[in-house]
Amino acid sequence: MDHLMGIASENCLHLGGLRATVSSGFVCPSCGTRLDLEGVERWVREAEEARDESYAVVEVDEFTKIVLEERQREVYRRRKALYELRNVPRGLVPRPEMILVSYDVEGDAYECRIFYKEPRPVGGLERVNVGADLDPILELRSHPDPNVRLASGKVEEFHALRQGFVRGNEPPPLRRVFYANEL
Repeated sequence: MDHLMGIASENCLHLGGLRATVSSGFVCPSCGTRLDLEGVERWVREAEEARDESYAVVEVDEFTKIVLEERQREVYRRRKALYELRNVPRGLVPRPEMILVSYDVEGDAYECRIFYKEPRPVGGLERVNVGADLDPILELRSHPDPNVRLASGKVEEFHALRQGFVRGNEPPPLRRVFYANEL
């Protein structure tokens, strides 16, 4: 089964685009393939090489023209994805309107959802999952996305609140909403 999953992700064109992840990489929402920036650049080069191979065809008929046009469109699509991922404005990221932190009992982890009044920034995360332990929560403080760093502080705050309830033998809350005035 793992072999088949590898083939599926290897043949995936990442038509849904690539999304930024917590680990400063990118993931395809369709196949789950994880790439770093060099991997995305390699993905673009593969399309360029496939297009360049089409130019080498001696006989040009209608079918060859269609193939060449499709390969050029694929190069444009991949380049656009790369430029969007590279050009996430670091200082102009809109602040969240609300952050919801939920505790997953089965996974012993926190899910943090970031809501924006404005459109979500390109490459910005809307969900962050992190283990319910202080070390992984603190690791989020060094994330390149300032809103993920902001959310990490709220997860840390909620984690401390839950720990206080546990120490007092009281049922801890399962979720906490932080509004814009608390961020």
